[in-house]
Amino acid sequence: MAEIVFVTIPQETVNDVSVRLLSWKMPSGSLVEKDQVLCEVETSKAVMDIEAPLAGVVVYSAPENSEVPVGETICQIVPEGMAPLTLAPAPVPSGAPVAAPKAALVAASVPEEPAAYVSNGDSRPARLTPLAAKVAAEFGFDPGSFPRGSLVRRDDVLRKAGKLPPELAPRAATVASAAAGPVENPPVPGVAVEWSDLPRRKIFEARVLIQGQARTVQSSVTCSVRIHQLRSRLESRGLTLSAVAIFETARLLRKYPVFNAVHDRGRIGQYASVNIGWALDGGEGLTVPVVPAADEKTPREIVAIVERQIEGYVGGTLSPADFLGGTFTISDLSGEGISYFSPLISQGQSAILGIGGELGPAGNETLFLTLAFDHQLAEGRRAAQFVRELAARLEAHGAPVLTQAGQPEPAPAGEPYCLLCMRSGDALLKMNEMLVKSEVPAGFVCSLCLAGFK
Repeated sequence: MAEIVFVTIPQETVNDVSVRLLSWKMPSGSLVEKDQVLCEVETSKAVMDIEAPLAGVVVYSAPENSEVPVGETICQIVPEGMAPLTLAPAPVPSGAPVAAPKAALVAASVPEEPAAYVSNGDSRPARLTPLAAKVAAEFGFDPGSFPRGSLVRRDDVLRKAGKLPPELAPRAATVASAAAGPVENPPVPGVAVEWSDLPRRKIFEARVLIQGQARTVQSSVTCSVRIHQLRSRLESRGLTLSAVAIFETARLLRKYPVFNAVHDRGRIGQYASVNIGWALDGGEGLTVPVVPAADEKTPREIVAIVERQIEGYVGGTLSPADFLGGTFTISDLSGEGISYFSPLISQGQSAILGIGGELGPAGNETLFLTLAFDHQLAEGRRAAQFVRELAARLEAHGAPVLTQAGQPEPAPAGEPYCLLCMRSGDALLKMNEMLVKSEVPAGFVCSLCLAGFK
């Protein structure tokens, strides 16, 4: 027998506690086909479509321009010949026509409503945020042990477990409030103000950074490195500074896993994957797509991913999957004429790399590498070792070829280099390493990569 299907905001593709339902694609009461797009919802990262899981009659449970919690029912797909369940008054979306109910729906008998979907909202099961659900599972709490109809956050679970000291409750409440929505900040008295809503991505960005600042003890170190014609040498091999920075940072995080980790309640959690988020702002707003398993990819593979994500950013086709799982972030402002800045650690991470730069004569460029890190997990000396080694790795990519007079000259087009790490033969000689002829891949591989050193 056909059954009613409740369509909800999917948890597996959304990091948010809630999303905004932008628009329905047809009137409530319309007949839809399987996989037909029902509506558009805006997450903090992208706009995504919700599709019909099967054919039937769609009956709305949420209006357009409303904030819908993740996991909440937004509509029912009702088989023809059956009446919809009464979840709540089904509002008419703004400006959308309402199709006349089909006769078959009116004549059908109404099945008994499940207890979990009674019309009284306070009788529904508690909804746990993703982080709250994770912490609840760690303490063995059943979701049914929380007040029905409530939205349970991480701090609520910690209080229930007795892990949140009373003196921290006010501060935690402030953080939770900031995470739930905008923080009150009255304007300057006596000055006229014209208000407009911020984009959802900016509200989410503020929430993530506020939580990151509230849960970390942020410190930073900076190292400078002067590299001759780095960008032109990389471009001659089809590479970019951003791609090489992602490549070298990701492999270096294997050696310094404390910066690919998270601090939580006196514990360090080291991530099993190195997923590098990189800040992208091409005039359409700041966003941070992620290069997954960046430590397992070659520079050219990273270039391909970055180029695809840039095209998706410009075309508005980036999907939620492009933003999931970032364990470390890089923000490169060296191409914007910025020498130095203080990057902010994101929620769930322990460090972020900021890259500034100054361009000098004859293509000489000085890069400023700033690592902001969580002092709860590491010390300044460890952070200094990280940026110094990263500087040396980047310098090796731009090591100049010297003429007999000792002057640098541009790298010739046919200069050999390692197909895996892309270091030039000259740079490897300065590191007391060598290039070895390779059949697969065809070309050269350096002794560093052959030895498995990353």
